[in-house]
Amino acid sequence: MKITLKENKIKNDIEVIIEYPEMSETVNRIEHAVKSVDNAVRCLDDDGNICFVRVSDIFYIESVEKQIFIYTKDKVYRAELQLYQYAEKLYSFGFEQISKTSVLNINMLVSVKPIFNSKMEALLENGEKVIISRNFIATIKRRLEKML
Repeated sequence: MKITLKENKIKNDIEVIIEYPEMSETVNRIEHAVKSVDNAVRCLDDDGNICFVRVSDIFYIESVEKQIFIYTKDKVYRAELQLYQYAEKLYSFGFEQISKTSVLNINMLVSVKPIFNSKMEALLENGEKVIISRNFIATIKRRLEKML
């Protein structure tokens, strides 16, 4: 893959052109990664203030005691939507449901290893570990295979 950056003072906005010999999953991932930089989700900070978190900064989203939380590298936000709504809305940006209570940003995944009870442990870029439920392992494997 070749990346070219070119400054153009005449342009008012950033333009990204992706040239490829054949459409592939890699091309789709690049497109969605670029789009995720400009997309954000609305949530609440610790003080209850409305804020926006870029999709590309989200590591995972989790439901805890009927509240939804959005986890970034070093902050946690309260979410406004239901977990299934985030799973649907963010699927094209690389998010996948990994349990009844969690949705993971596959792009933040470092490694996966099997653990007890046919579950898997996912290590994220920020060092956190999340559990992939056995009911979602096949879906995650298919998604990861597409990425290769």
